Formats: sequence, structure tokens, C-alpha cells
Amino acid sequence: MNKTVSISLFNWACLIRELRRRGYGQRESGAFLLGRDEGGKLRVKRVVYYDDIDPHALDKGYIHIDGRRYDALWAVCKEHGLSVVADIHTHPGASVRQSESDRTHPMIPQAGHTAIIVPFFAQFFCLKHSPAAVYRYICNYEWKKYEPGPGGQGLHVTLL
Repeated sequence: MNKTVSISLFNWACLIRELRRRGYGQRESGAFLLGRDEGGKLRVKRVVYYDDIDPHALDKGYIHIDGRRYDALWAVCKEHGLSVVADIHTHPGASVRQSESDRTHPMIPQAGHTAIIVPFFAQFFCLKHSPAAVYRYICNYEWKKYEPGPGGQGLHVTLL
């Protein structure tokens, strides 16, 4: 499945601001992006932050979610008729390459799942100034990297 994850510019700005706030500019933060398939694009409708489903997810400076906490995520999906279309998390510095932990511990270990990495602990507002990396999970800890934007097949931030 090579569908684009689509999010409005307003929602992207709110997401980046909230990731920055939750990470205090000093630690990783992240979220699940929930949505549905609309005309071949996975449109983001709701965001569930990691530390909302597991209050200790960010405590170590890197992301670790207790697997027992995923029930809260599935409950939100069921309540709103949505599914997880991607996950997003921040990295320190300019690198948006997957860490070994990112690569070997996908948040949703299903083929086709999208993971987005934002640099500098989300200290910048938009893709133009802070290029995110988009990865699609293949299987067996293998990923394919996509370029964001309208020409890519990973992430598209739209003016809606």
C-alpha cells in the first residue's frame, strides 16, 4: 500500500507545536495519526499523543510505550470510526534517519504502516524549514523511505 498520508496545514502546525511542547525541546515526543482512506489518500482526522495513552512514554528521553496501553488507542479508533494511518515522533538535531530502535520496533508492525520523523524536537513549524522523513514499513524490520510533499508518496501537507 503506497498511499499518501494527508494532513491540513493547520493541523500540521498544531501537531508540530504540540510535539514541541510535550518534548520541552529536550526529549523525543510523538503521536499516532488517526484517519481514514478518502479517495486514495489517508486523511488525518485526529491525533493521539503517546503520553496520553501511556503517561510514562516520554520519561526516558526516548519513546517507550507499554504494550498494555495500546487498548486506549484502539478504543479511540473504535469510538471515532478511524484507524491508525501513521505515527510521528521527533528526533534531536537535523537527522531524520531511523535509529536502530525505530527500525526494529515499529509502533504498528504491519506492512504498509507509515512512520514520520521530525528533526530538532519539532522546533520548527513546517516541512519547508524542517523536512520530515517518511518511512513505510515493508516487513521483517525493513522500511522504504519516501519524500514528503505533493510529488512524493509519503506525506502531503495541504492548505485546507
